[in-house]
Amino acid sequence: MNTSIYSTAPYITVDSSSAVPYISPSTPSAGLVRYYGNEMQVYDGAAWLTVTNSVNIALTGVAVDAIEWAQKKMLEEAEARRMAEQYPAVADAMGAVHEAEQQLKTVVALCRT
Repeated sequence: MNTSIYSTAPYITVDSSSAVPYISPSTPSAGLVRYYGNEMQVYDGAAWLTVTNSVNIALTGVAVDAIEWAQKKMLEEAEARRMAEQYPAVADAMGAVHEAEQQLKTVVALCRT
């Protein structure tokens, strides 16, 4: 019997080190999942049932794309900050971008009213 939970998605971490449910063990709710006695179990509202097949947990393609975009953006911004420390022109340009972003937010807010 296979009772594992795994994910092929790069941004999901499955940790089954705890043998207790994530919500109050004394009052489980239907749909609650737990890892107990080397078995994955789900509460159906009346009893804990053992999961007899593996379960695949994954993010949607849109979620993966959003996370990858955010990671790329974070790396680009970190590189720009490092360069700004070394090159005054980069620091000036970053300041101008920040100022322009603030102006854009102000104009958008005014247009919404």
